[in-house]
Amino acid sequence: MALRSYSVADDEWSIWWLDGRNPTQLDTPVRGAFRDGIGTFVASDVLNDVPIRVRFIWDATGTHPTWEQAFSNDDGSTWETNWRMKFTAVQNAATS
Repeated sequence: MALRSYSVADDEWSIWWLDGRNPTQLDTPVRGAFRDGIGTFVASDVLNDVPIRVRFIWDATGTHPTWEQAFSNDDGSTWETNWRMKFTAVQNAATS
């Protein structure tokens, strides 16, 4: 589950994830904004005792919106994309 909030003062979104594997703790929030149809959200976190940067990108500029997640262990100099989703609208069978 995700919790999202928007700060008007900062013009920035914060997104927290609640993972069912650890249902009593929210993950570190990613923070960012949308510019020209692309949202970039970043956070500092720890993976297997190693400090990392986490980046989510929402791209709504094309026919099929995409979401991707990447990790960096060199403070954002390079990124390893480890998850990508492509969204496709499904026509409702009841209206076709």
